[in-house]
Amino acid sequence: MNELKVIRQYLHQHPEVSQEEANTQSYLLVLFARLNIDRVEKVAKTGILLTFKSLKKGKNVLFRGDIDGLPIEETNDLPYRSQKKGVSHKCGHDGHTTILYGLAKKYSERRPESGDVYLLFQPAEENGWGARAVVESGVLKDLPIDMVFALHNLPGYQMHTVVSREGSFSSSVISLAANFKGYTAHAAEPWNGKNPANAMSMYLSAALEFNYENKELHEYITVTPVYANMGSKSYGISAGEGTVHLTIRADIPERMKAALRKIENLAKAAATEEGLELTLEHIEPFDANMNAPEAVSLIRQSAETLGLEYIDREEPFRWGEDFGLFTGLYPGAMFGVGAGVDCKPLHHPAYDFPDAITSTGVNMFLTIQKKAQQL
Repeated sequence: MNELKVIRQYLHQHPEVSQEEANTQSYLLVLFARLNIDRVEKVAKTGILLTFKSLKKGKNVLFRGDIDGLPIEETNDLPYRSQKKGVSHKCGHDGHTTILYGLAKKYSERRPESGDVYLLFQPAEENGWGARAVVESGVLKDLPIDMVFALHNLPGYQMHTVVSREGSFSSSVISLAANFKGYTAHAAEPWNGKNPANAMSMYLSAALEFNYENKELHEYITVTPVYANMGSKSYGISAGEGTVHLTIRADIPERMKAALRKIENLAKAAATEEGLELTLEHIEPFDANMNAPEAVSLIRQSAETLGLEYIDREEPFRWGEDFGLFTGLYPGAMFGVGAGVDCKPLHHPAYDFPDAITSTGVNMFLTIQKKAQQL
């Protein structure tokens, strides 16, 4: 069994959820101690940033790999199945981490001919905290980064296929919690209280009217109710408060901002009409990955150089990915690598990252870095 497969399967056995990746960080630091790296730096509590200095000046490129798992119980009967109850790598971040380690090993053995390389092992992608924490730490401010890249494995596509597109690659996503507060009354005399039921009903019904789909232009707004709660199981009490949680997704940030503003105004209007207090909370925001044309061109050229099929996807993926924060700060792009037509979908309890595509990811990153020097 080769080294990368051993590492990936070890990570699979020992997953950690977002912001709790301390053991993953420790394991990686032991691996990095064996390599020839110019700088190893802890970032965002449980992340790591590696620096490889080149032989001469050129385009400086940052590659990101995410390291966190998910709160999902694994159903696979694998020799390397998750050893942590209720936690598993069901998005393939064990594979993404291994790809970035494989890249580190390559640069440890031979530095890039030109242009410095930064490898970011980022925590907490799943809840959107990780990218923000890295940026807010200031660790990137003094780095002369010219371009940024990341990948994600893609079940449903032929193995090794490379998938990308210019513009939005993944959705802008935000979870909006609207908390309505009145006051309780006896259930026999509800008029003596302020029950939020009608406001919640009006708000939810109106918010769903913002669902929008233009398949010809690949534009969309997707509003999904995910959670609601009101009152308590005390049948003599008219409820005094309640909450409605929605996720809102859009193909581009501008459409998201406009929809969010209008939906928030709906909540305010419903609360005002019913005489309720209202608090609004934004949870787990993800910026859309806006892929720069020159970065997508490098991805396409690299796939062709490696003899891999390249697919220019027509519309963005509906899921969120916090790498969008980086593509908002630097020119860059995200792309996908096919994980197999029969691979279980992401976040499925029986999903498992295919080790066969690890080398594909490493070689794509290596080739992208070389071609970036030609810009």
